Amino acid sequence: MNKITRNSRVPRFISVVTILLGSYDLVRGFMHTILLNYSATHIAVLDLTGSTASDQLRLLGAFGISNFETGIMLILMGIFARGLAMIMLAVIPIIALAGSFAIRFNSAGYLPSQAQWGGLEPMFIYLTICTLTFIAGAVVMCRHKE
Repeated sequence: MNKITRNSRVPRFISVVTILLGSYDLVRGFMHTILLNYSATHIAVLDLTGSTASDQLRLLGAFGISNFETGIMLILMGIFARGLAMIMLAVIPIIALAGSFAIRFNSAGYLPSQAQWGGLEPMFIYLTICTLTFIAGAVVMCRHKE
């Protein structure tokens, strides 16, 4: 088994943070699916008066479904696969950054959005926690390696 995936070498706080982030993803999934209309109108502040309202809700809801998936995945990794959890703490911000660039690139030819996207600040905090926890875990692992 690869050294990074062995739970014995990865600090326990990786599991705790990963489980907490997974729990937060479940809350986000709930907001994006069960409370879809509220989230769309009060948090993202989407304009649902046009013909694309159902498309916007479908996309926001689909994002919520993926939040449920990542939430459960992170919780299970935090419990059973601490090494993989640590890897995901590095992968998640990288994927988010790549996706952000792709969205900007593909949206460049369209009018700017009037939405407020109120979930961006909590998402930035989420990604910062992922990054800092991964770095802290790597530092602890390197120090205990000696």
